Amino acid sequence: MINRVFPLLLLILIVASFFHMQAIVIAIALLIIFMPLKHRLAAIKVARVFAILLLPVLFALIVGYQNDNYLILKDFYYFCIPVLFILSGIVLACRLDIEKFLKTLVYAGLITSVLVTAISVSYMGVSALFDPYSAHYAMGIVGAPGPPMGLACLLFTWKFNIRLFKPHWFKLFMAVNAFGIYMCASRTYFIIMVCFALLMVADKVKRIWIIPTVFFLVVIFALVPTDIFQATSSETFMSKLLGSFNELKMGDYNTEQDINMKYRGYESFMALKSYMEGDTKDWIFGGLGKTVDLKTFVRLGEDTDFQFIPVLHNGWLYLLVKMGIAGVLTYIVIFFGLIIKNWRKYADSTAKPAIRLFAALSIGCIFSLLLTNYIVTALFNAEMCIVMITLGYSYLNFNALVFKQEQREKEKVQAYQFEAA
Repeated sequence: MINRVFPLLLLILIVASFFHMQAIVIAIALLIIFMPLKHRLAAIKVARVFAILLLPVLFALIVGYQNDNYLILKDFYYFCIPVLFILSGIVLACRLDIEKFLKTLVYAGLITSVLVTAISVSYMGVSALFDPYSAHYAMGIVGAPGPPMGLACLLFTWKFNIRLFKPHWFKLFMAVNAFGIYMCASRTYFIIMVCFALLMVADKVKRIWIIPTVFFLVVIFALVPTDIFQATSSETFMSKLLGSFNELKMGDYNTEQDINMKYRGYESFMALKSYMEGDTKDWIFGGLGKTVDLKTFVRLGEDTDFQFIPVLHNGWLYLLVKMGIAGVLTYIVIFFGLIIKNWRKYADSTAKPAIRLFAALSIGCIFSLLLTNYIVTALFNAEMCIVMITLGYSYLNFNALVFKQEQREKEKVQAYQFEAA
């Protein structure tokens, strides 16, 4: 009965995130955490490394205590999101066996693929199949990264020869999840897919420093003003994808048209300027409840203009403004520490397939979150709950499997020493 309840809860949570029903998503995550569990304290203890992410929040609260209470609570809520979902994934690992969890990831991809296709066709007819990007905006921004996560699960189980489905079902599910990514027409989901696709061959790279270096190069390249990827129009998904660097880059904004066409870059530019104008404590600890002054009114809602904004699209600058350099460094140290630890096992061809599988899922989830955090504040977005839950689930199983393997090796060594004596 338990093994049926939790896959169902996880599927409902992902579908709710698809429709951006944050209250339901948060409620189910809390339900997973607080439902009766024999070893709850042990599971929560495992999550202590992620609890460190809340330490700079406390310092930011002390610095920004005089700011608007509502904005302080709003920031606190957003910064609790990654800890909440990762913890729910860790607790879920104590409740749900590996095969059922992996299958649930695939089913979530199938369901969200069918949903986005059905809704797109209902809005635009059959033409939506040939122009999913237009359909995506016609129906409003809905979605969840179920298809790329489902596809990643299928790819890595195939890579490590772990059979979840019969060959004909495997091929069908691969096709449906791939088609779901196409129908979502989302740059964010495309980045997630690329992160996992590159990992399929990245285990051949033995030097640990290469992967973090590539990540920083990508971020730096995105920050450098360039017109190499400037698109001539924004009517198609490919044009939007190629224009992403131009849209996000920070530079000069001389007219209202510049601001509107490159709003995310302008927003980032003003956030960085606001940060640099602060004093020492702002640089180090930020301050919850702070707002960024855009110096002009910008239409951000259907009929609402804003000059002061409390939340940014760029999650790294959001961190910098709200929690200072202490917050940014905390996130970098925690997540890159996990990447290095998992990378050693993933690149080890002699390691057990299950260990390498969870190492790959952990690394893929982290890179997906770190990269998309630059675009859509992914670490603090309930839409990305499936990625954070998968990270938490993979984190616990990876450490449990590694611990068991090390214990067996110690027992063998002790037994050999006893026999030799």
